Amino acid sequence: MKITFDSSKKKLKGVVFVPVFEKEGIPSLLKKEDSLGFIEKAVKADDFKGKENQICVVFLPEARIILIGAGEKTNITAQGFEKLGGKIASIAKTLKKKEISVYTEGLKENDLSNEKIAAEIAFGFGLGAYSFDIYKHEKEENIRIEEVIILTSNPIKAQTLFDPLAAVLDGVYETRDLVSEPSNMMTPSEFVDVAESIKIKGFDTDVLDAKQMKKLGLNLILSVGQGSVHEPYLLIIRYMKGKKGGAPLLLVGKGVCFDSGGISLKPGRDMGDMKYDMAGAAAVLGTMISIAKMGLKTNVVAVIPLVENMPSGTALKPGDVVRSMSGKTVEILNTDAEGRLILGDAVWYGQEKFKPDTIIDIATLTGVMNYSLGSEYAGLFTTDEELSEQLMSAADETVMDHLWRMPLHKNYDKLINSDIADMANLSSSPEAGSSTAAHFIGRFIQPDIKWAHLDIASKAWTKKDLPCAPKGATGFGVQLLTKFILKNRVS
Repeated sequence: MKITFDSSKKKLKGVVFVPVFEKEGIPSLLKKEDSLGFIEKAVKADDFKGKENQICVVFLPEARIILIGAGEKTNITAQGFEKLGGKIASIAKTLKKKEISVYTEGLKENDLSNEKIAAEIAFGFGLGAYSFDIYKHEKEENIRIEEVIILTSNPIKAQTLFDPLAAVLDGVYETRDLVSEPSNMMTPSEFVDVAESIKIKGFDTDVLDAKQMKKLGLNLILSVGQGSVHEPYLLIIRYMKGKKGGAPLLLVGKGVCFDSGGISLKPGRDMGDMKYDMAGAAAVLGTMISIAKMGLKTNVVAVIPLVENMPSGTALKPGDVVRSMSGKTVEILNTDAEGRLILGDAVWYGQEKFKPDTIIDIATLTGVMNYSLGSEYAGLFTTDEELSEQLMSAADETVMDHLWRMPLHKNYDKLINSDIADMANLSSSPEAGSSTAAHFIGRFIQPDIKWAHLDIASKAWTKKDLPCAPKGATGFGVQLLTKFILKNRVS
């Protein structure tokens, strides 16, 4: 889908969406298109007042005008305009039109320019217009929108403001595509192929295979993957366009391309959902795409462990003890607590190899996040107050990547002590399961390095349509991490 900007002074043609705030009335420029007063008559007949989700359709000689209520204008933010764009997209997808327009004049808000509003609506439209149907044999004709034209007073300036948002949109789309793919199509090697096919200036990849990982002692990653016919990999992406010699930000994403639970087999009912247990890895890749397309002056390294967790005669077993790359040993109490294992090795490798000053890992780590936070927030775990504030601030500037800080405590950390190894991969108590999982990763973080863990198990997938995320993969993390880097890591 192509998003373009054009002048709002041109004659309206085709399907045109016009957002209208409550009590604000129809934009004066739009009235000039309607010398016979059809719009005002339709508004009166439908009792259209601009209330949220109200719709009024008016047919003019050369255009179908769809007025959409935007609700009260008071204190609307950029994210509010993004949601508005997403709502328009959800309606537009049902019209089976290749081209639609959105008229953004008359929406001026004191803190946002007309051009900024146009760019934010375009971004929200892009988020809401996403679909994944490549495996459907029969597709409805013309159901996909090929072009959306955003009509504004200064299309050139609006395009300039939209360009960085378009880079984020590309990252979100790539993330959603990866997460949506069935696991037989998105194996560890296929994920690597996708990353290596990306050709953007400054986006450089390396890959470690099982033999190379064995040599380095990355046994936690290897142990999780040893039950699958699909070989595990460690994918490294470097984007070093910041200060020469400057310590990079290290992003680590959990990449379990399918999680059966291993020998500690999951219940079969919803096991198919476990194709998205690599959503953290996908979000990190999407973020690297976004910052590279923006050409940011920053140093960021991504380390992505990619495995399948399967039961077989060679699979990891409960009771096994595995030595990590750090030298610390781990007693395996449950093979379904595998994400923390691969992240432990990955963060250690990243620290040893790239000497970062800050680490952020992102993972669909614990299902209990759904009980703790529902579908509104992902969990943020960190002991660094500054990093917490930076991430929370970045989250507040996104339309849907919202965070809630969760507790870390020395008494939770004690719960992963083992009688026979340095630690266990599962708590000795059912209490605070998300916190103990975070503490496990924390044991692999070296002193003086800032670290945050994002548990996105409740946010990577939505089972209902949201304004800026149709049912399915949400792409959570790309907007958040990109915004964090823009605000705090650009030199």
